[in-house]
Amino acid sequence: RPVGVTALIAPPSVDPPNRVLFVCTANSARSQLAETIWRDLSTIEVASAGTRPAAIVNPQATAAAARHGLAIDQRRPPRHVDDVRTDGDLVITVCDDAHEQLRTRDDLHWSVRDPARIGTPAAFDAAFDALRLRIRALSSRLIAA
Repeated sequence: RPVGVTALIAPPSVDPPNRVLFVCTANSARSQLAETIWRDLSTIEVASAGTRPAAIVNPQATAAAARHGLAIDQRRPPRHVDDVRTDGDLVITVCDDAHEQLRTRDDLHWSVRDPARIGTPAAFDAAFDALRLRIRALSSRLIAA
């Protein structure tokens, strides 16, 4: 029997986590976008972190969020996953490097192309759209505890 697209993105049922934690390498683009999208679509707590955090959030990630009517919190700099992760988090890596580098296990892995490598608004919008698709699929399967 063929597997639907949403089944590939998220399992059919997931116990509600205490919080969702999105992780990428620098915590400057993909995980920041994912956190912002999640906050818009779900009442379940959310955070983001990186395996090698950058000094600042990528301005183009901030601009992409703004183009979609959302805002990344600029007051909080990127953080390291070891400083953010807590028991009960549903950890979702959104880049291949973080998936491979994460010392503790991740619960889900979404391979999202790094928009910073291309550096165009279109690349950041494509990452935003890919994340929003996956987040909608997963958040629809979770009910806040």
